[in-house]
Amino acid sequence: DDIRVEYHPNSNRLPLVQPFEEYIRDKHERSSRPPPKPESSEPWRPFFNSREDFLFAEVLLDANLTRQQSEHLIKIVNTCLHGGGKFTLSGYGDLETAWKRAAHKLTPFEAENISAKHRDKIHTYTVHHRPLWDWITDLVFRDNGAPTSGTRIFDEPWTGDMFWGFQSSIPKGGTPLCLILYADKTKLSSFGTQKGYPVIARIANLPAKIRNGEGFGGGRVVGWLPIVKSVPEHRKAEYANFKCVVWHESFYILLEILAGHAEKGCWLQCGDEIARQFFPGILILSADYEEQCVMSLIRGVRGKRPCPICLIKDKDLADLTLKPNLRTVELSTKTVDAARAAPTKTEAERILSKAGLRDVENVFWRIPRCDPHRALSFDRLHSNNSGLFGHHLWGAFKAYVNDSLGSSVANKLDDQFMKVPSWRGLNHFSKVFKMTFTDGTKFEDVSKVLVFAAHNLIDRKDAEGWTLLRAIRAFSIVDLYLSFEVQINDTMAEGYEEFLKFSRLMEEYSELTENASQKEEDKAKNWAFPKMHALTHSFDDIRAKGVSRNYNTKPNEKMHGPLKKAYLFRTNFKDVAPQILAIEHYSLVSLVIRADIDSVDLNAQLQLDEDDIGSSLDSLRDASPRARGKRKQFEAINITMRSQRPEVTFEELQNNSTARPELKDFRVNLSKWLTKAIRDYSIDVGEGCLPVNFQPSDKITVYESIKVIFQSKVDWNQYIDLVYCNPSFHNKPRYDFVIVQTVGNCIFAQLLFLFTCSVFGQTFAVCLVRPLDAKPPANLPKDDDLGFHRVCARSRPEFIFARSIVRGAPLVPVYGDRTGKQHFVMDIVDHMGDLWLRCKEIFGAPSQWYASLSDESSLWSLAHIIIDLIACPSFRFLSQVIAWNADSLSSTLVPCLAAPSANGAPS
Repeated sequence: DDIRVEYHPNSNRLPLVQPFEEYIRDKHERSSRPPPKPESSEPWRPFFNSREDFLFAEVLLDANLTRQQSEHLIKIVNTCLHGGGKFTLSGYGDLETAWKRAAHKLTPFEAENISAKHRDKIHTYTVHHRPLWDWITDLVFRDNGAPTSGTRIFDEPWTGDMFWGFQSSIPKGGTPLCLILYADKTKLSSFGTQKGYPVIARIANLPAKIRNGEGFGGGRVVGWLPIVKSVPEHRKAEYANFKCVVWHESFYILLEILAGHAEKGCWLQCGDEIARQFFPGILILSADYEEQCVMSLIRGVRGKRPCPICLIKDKDLADLTLKPNLRTVELSTKTVDAARAAPTKTEAERILSKAGLRDVENVFWRIPRCDPHRALSFDRLHSNNSGLFGHHLWGAFKAYVNDSLGSSVANKLDDQFMKVPSWRGLNHFSKVFKMTFTDGTKFEDVSKVLVFAAHNLIDRKDAEGWTLLRAIRAFSIVDLYLSFEVQINDTMAEGYEEFLKFSRLMEEYSELTENASQKEEDKAKNWAFPKMHALTHSFDDIRAKGVSRNYNTKPNEKMHGPLKKAYLFRTNFKDVAPQILAIEHYSLVSLVIRADIDSVDLNAQLQLDEDDIGSSLDSLRDASPRARGKRKQFEAINITMRSQRPEVTFEELQNNSTARPELKDFRVNLSKWLTKAIRDYSIDVGEGCLPVNFQPSDKITVYESIKVIFQSKVDWNQYIDLVYCNPSFHNKPRYDFVIVQTVGNCIFAQLLFLFTCSVFGQTFAVCLVRPLDAKPPANLPKDDDLGFHRVCARSRPEFIFARSIVRGAPLVPVYGDRTGKQHFVMDIVDHMGDLWLRCKEIFGAPSQWYASLSDESSLWSLAHIIIDLIACPSFRFLSQVIAWNADSLSSTLVPCLAAPSANGAPS
């Protein structure tokens, strides 16, 4: 057959008819033609200096290495090229051989089989495990900075009652060695077709910084449990019991060696070269509710007593005020023994069902001084963040908005979420209302921001919606207290009071929704579920085991990431457990070798004599990236001015003041302020130098961000805040808020302009800020209901020394405020709780804080009152305003009327 090829009419080519054989031959010739000759024999130029540079860059690009990884690799190559080291690997085989040799430095994983019987059939499963005592020995032998004693505050596990009780139960002179164990299934593949079941261990004796870190002393995978496949009869109690048998028999492979050592102790030489007799035990079991049910062998949400810690009934789970009896090993074993001794299966089932237990022997019963019910712990990530809030409170709020307020309010909520200012460590959301996610950290951030973004969308008279919003606010405060990394009796008491408040609000909300559902013949949401009840054990766990980070699953779930990467990039997707665990073992060996290399380098550096150290430090200073000229920053006590801009003259600033009114008369105002500040602070500038008198041609250096070092009110450690004063931060202006220390107290202020100026041979770091210490309208009922801190900006900016900045502070505009001067302090957004405690100090009792505010802006306050009265003429509101301002108006109104405004126009 012939082939006819028709070309587009615009191509001006006639149709072509070819025999089939000729068409195929021409097509083959066209495809086999050599590529066109390149224009240059070195096509990598001028982009890369050599062919090898391009090949190296190509590999880095294909491997998706980060900037830090790429720079590290380039540094190694350059070191070898310049004779500073040797590179002897000739291929991947050499690399693999080296890792296999190194693997023997530590005890590798082993595999053992366990058997379990189901319906007269024996099933065999493989358990992969790292010999737990060998891992402990390797860890204890190295000096990881374990503490020898602890103060009686609640932070590390050894400050809790359980550690104290454990030490009291072992022979005098013995040393408790307490373990934290975690187990949870995880999806290795994107669609969840391949799963893994890692067991992760940590040593509770080590400080949290080491224990929860990524170094050698951090958590490690010590086991890989088999996953029993679900079958059609998986809902039946018999098969559920079988799966529990497999789990506990598998877990005993890991714990078997602990049983003997826990009874008699074991002497080990520690990293500090002191021999100690260790008595190992399991202090904490960290897991989600599903795994907690397996560990404690209760029947879960369908059981009559669904809590793994106490004996609360299923119908009482929503009552947060109840204090039911706790489960104990003795009570559980007695119940199981009684069931097994029962004359009939029906009677045995009745006994077990009443206690919510299964007829399975618990592996933890075999370990001396181990009570799984006491070891199981409150998990903030799953119980609070993704559980109580993410799946329940957030769902109830969205349902309320959809059913009662409509899509327009939902869209407005999204818009107000998007307008929340950016803050370091806080997820920023744009379409949060329609967004679906399972990340507990994102749910935590939504819970912190929601009330600030939604307060103006719900009428206070709407009992159901307003009570729910207040409950969410109370929940977020409770969750904040539970996140504290150091607790004292005062914070525990304050947190528990907030918990009781949340309990009362939830009870009120449940009654409202139940009454509404009866009228509409609809079914109200049932709040009696385990993760609601789990909150009742949270503060007890802090007293027993230290703060919540000791048993939160978040650090352990973070370790799922490397396991998933190993599955995706380093396995053949068949029999993946040994392959993944080999990579995990190589990672641990690598950490040990890296620590030894760092130790060698440090000791070599310490061998230098003082002259060598001095010259080395001088060279380091010269080459340091922190040098001011290179990084363009200025350091002064607790602050570092960063992101330096070109110098500008006062004349240039004055010419730019039209676009930025706050810079009007900048030179004159700065001269006056600095003169007064030098006198007030007794700064030595020499005799006869004052007053300061800047000239139009004098220059200042402008900066766009500040790094602030501050001491936390929670754990007394130092932290860093990065605050910005940038007209184009990612293409939009960003002027952050800060807390400023004044002579009398602390106030909030907004950064407007950052700079350094030099006078009399000294350089001063100065900020132009807008203080937010003007009196707002009298405390509004909404503010009181939600516990909000409302602050108002003055009209006039002020200068401050940068070192008076205490820390940054996230503030959100008061939506609906037409003046744009009112803000709420987002006191719970700070993840460590420092801002919450500072707000309690700054604001104290509302009436005391209110009376301490400046009266400079009373004129603006009066204008704002008039605006509000026009919008909502209420005699009751007017009487409150008059009562509030009666004393201050007469003394401040006339001076304010006579004073010029910030832009020089008559007030």
